Amino acid sequence: MASINRFNQFNYSSYDRLQWQKSRRADAAAQQARTSALANNFASIQTNLTMGQGNLFSRIAMSRMSKTA
Repeated sequence: MASINRFNQFNYSSYDRLQWQKSRRADAAAQQARTSALANNFASIQTNLTMGQGNLFSRIAMSRMSKTA
């Protein structure tokens, strides 16, 4: 079935074409899931980095305020 492509797909039976399209959809869904998971990982890293920077800035500000008071 790997020899089916968009140029010769109509040379095959409708069952073979449907199976080929199903497998392509499944592959596309799996690729999309991998890409989404990777994007979510990067987003969580950025969120954690931003929270860490916010905590750092807050600590610096609190230490400066305690020195001046």
